[in-house]
Amino acid sequence: MATLNFTIAYSTTLEGVLNLEPNTTVYAEDLGNCQLCVDETLSCWACLTTEQQVFNDVNLTSPVASGYYLLLYSPKNKAVWHIVEGYPQPEGFYN
Repeated sequence: MATLNFTIAYSTTLEGVLNLEPNTTVYAEDLGNCQLCVDETLSCWACLTTEQQVFNDVNLTSPVASGYYLLLYSPKNKAVWHIVEGYPQPEGFYN
């Protein structure tokens, strides 16, 4: 099983995460659906699915806490997932 990794910032609120600098790594299983996002943003972050759990560890055993997770595509381009109990939420992607 291949694993994706992302350097993110975390906050319990959307407003709180927007001005943070990414400094933590999270992980997800590579489901093979990244190419479109990588072509557009150089990251698979936007191509995570709502059925694809996100984890604190590379072994994919410890789901991330509920909250907002920010990734920077570039210094001015931010993408945020609202994640609950490890799962990205359908209404929770901000780009």
